[in-house]
Amino acid sequence: MVYLVFGLAWIGLSDRALLLMVEDAALVAQLQTLKGWGYVALTAVGLFLLVFYPLRARDRASREARRLTGIVERSPVVAIEWATTPGWPVTFVSPNIARWEIDRHALLRGELHYADLIHPDDIDRIVTDVAAHIDHGPDRYTQIYRLRSGAGSWIWVEDRTWFTRDEAGRVTCIHGLLLDVTERLRAEQDLRDSETRFRAIFDNVQEAILLQDLDTEALIGVNAAAEQMYGYSRAELLDCSVDDLSADESGYDVQRQKALMERARRGEQLVFEWRARHRDGHGFWVEANLQATEIAGERLLLVTLRNIEARKQAEAALARQVDRLSQAERHAGLGSWEYLLETREMWWSDRLYGLLDCDARYGTPTLESFARNFFDLDSEDGASFSAAMEALLADGEPGPRRLLLKARPEVRADAWFSITMEAPMERADGMHYVQGTVLEVTELKRRELELRDLNATLEQRVAERTAALQALNQELESFSYAVSHDLKAPLRGIEGYSQLLEADYGEQLEGEGRTFVRNIRQGVAQMNELISDLLAYSRMERRPLEEREVRVRALVEEVLESVDPALRERAEVTLEVDPALVFYSDPDGVALILRNLLENAFKFSAERETPQVMVQAESRSATLGILIRDNGIGFDMAFQDRIFDIFQRLNRAEAYPGTGVGLALVRRAVNRLGGEIHAEGTPGAGASFEVEFPR
Repeated sequence: MVYLVFGLAWIGLSDRALLLMVEDAALVAQLQTLKGWGYVALTAVGLFLLVFYPLRARDRASREARRLTGIVERSPVVAIEWATTPGWPVTFVSPNIARWEIDRHALLRGELHYADLIHPDDIDRIVTDVAAHIDHGPDRYTQIYRLRSGAGSWIWVEDRTWFTRDEAGRVTCIHGLLLDVTERLRAEQDLRDSETRFRAIFDNVQEAILLQDLDTEALIGVNAAAEQMYGYSRAELLDCSVDDLSADESGYDVQRQKALMERARRGEQLVFEWRARHRDGHGFWVEANLQATEIAGERLLLVTLRNIEARKQAEAALARQVDRLSQAERHAGLGSWEYLLETREMWWSDRLYGLLDCDARYGTPTLESFARNFFDLDSEDGASFSAAMEALLADGEPGPRRLLLKARPEVRADAWFSITMEAPMERADGMHYVQGTVLEVTELKRRELELRDLNATLEQRVAERTAALQALNQELESFSYAVSHDLKAPLRGIEGYSQLLEADYGEQLEGEGRTFVRNIRQGVAQMNELISDLLAYSRMERRPLEEREVRVRALVEEVLESVDPALRERAEVTLEVDPALVFYSDPDGVALILRNLLENAFKFSAERETPQVMVQAESRSATLGILIRDNGIGFDMAFQDRIFDIFQRLNRAEAYPGTGVGLALVRRAVNRLGGEIHAEGTPGAGASFEVEFPR
């Protein structure tokens, strides 16, 4: 319309102007024709210009849009817009969302809801955050949540969101830029895990670790072991200097410390011992390891400290012990040596040089010289010593030896030595060594020779005394025979005449006369019993022992049968003896012991209303014990040892007949069988005798 009005105005005004300026009608016609063509040309140019520039701008914008679209499609960032209508449907999403295998068109058509792609554990938080920002701002914020890819896996996305609001402040559109940060979060988590592991290792290392800035010399890191070693907290340690942590004792040198730092700066790895200082002020030894290192671009000094106070004390104690051993060697006249099999190195103690008159300034003799130059190989164990040394020289392994050798005359005149040699042993480094000692036994050897001469004399004396003893034994045998024959013969005569007197003249004797005859016969019987017990006592040591299996219960029952029936039948007898209990000993000796002990038990409990005798037996680890207990008259423990002496009686013979030999005979029999006997008693409450036999 504008163009039409302009054209009509131009035609009308231009024609009027021509008519006013030109009078020639033909020229006017020509000018009008030219004016028409000029108008057409100008119109064409104007139209061209009106069309060209907008088209060129549109083409430029199209190219820019395509370029931006290509950048976005190649970018890891996904652009997305949501409408503010219920459900927040996606109104735009860049095509590069396909990298997550999510169907873009399904999102735009509403067939797939974005909220369904968010992890169930994150969706409530996201909805709450969006609602809060819509209501209260700010309009730009960032969220991180998990999104399900088309393949079904979960990826972490960083969502940078902003709002578009109208004049009333209502949100009209929600914009977002989505970035896959799964790898970044994983790397961050790995870094945190790595830092956690590093801190755990750093703090659980047994050695103390200090990190020091090489430029400022300030501590910038310490571990838990350093806190424990020095007694400071981590913060307190970081405020300490090297001077604060060093013992102010003789040996601490600031200049030495600075020189060590400088050497570490130059790249040297240093290991040295240092006196450290605890928070409470006491000093202790540490082994320090210094090494320059670079951590996160910083030049640091890594200081590793190990507490060696215990080792230093052990070394001091070892040095004292070595000194004591050296002194002990000197006082004992003992020297020691060691030979290393792999290197053939020989070591001698200081004392060994003195024993063999060898000068330590000339070095340790070799094994060859030790084997040949110091000892007389023709002396007592010379051949064995020579063979052992030859075995060592040939890389053999001689076993443990103890040898006696005489020194060569040119080394020590008339000197004897006892030489020990251990079997080869392995050191911690895998090398093998043989240790030995050399002990001077010159005085012992002299005494041995004297003792040998004395033994020869003693052997002659023993032979002489043995012959004398045999003669005495023969005389004792003769005496025993005389007692058994010559003494008993008159007794038999007295007993016979007393029997005849009682039988033939008993009726003629008055009451007192018959009493005298009866006393004579009782005295004869008691004398006969005493002679029999004395003979048994004297023959005990000469009676041969026969070791056989002894069935304890059967033997006890057999001995009980031999006890006076009048006493046995009144008593209550208890046997606590396993029928299967056996041991090996001399049955006759055991029977003699049991017989005397049981007869005493019955005899001394006979006055009780109900005499009680108990026999117990039990097997022990190395012995077999037999206990005989009664409820008789007992005895006072003050006489415990006397009751086993011969002819010792604690009661009147009239009340309890006997010879006083029985318990002495029991003890002698027990001793001969290698056993022991113990007695316990209480006056009026019984006695017990326990015999222990070796098994």
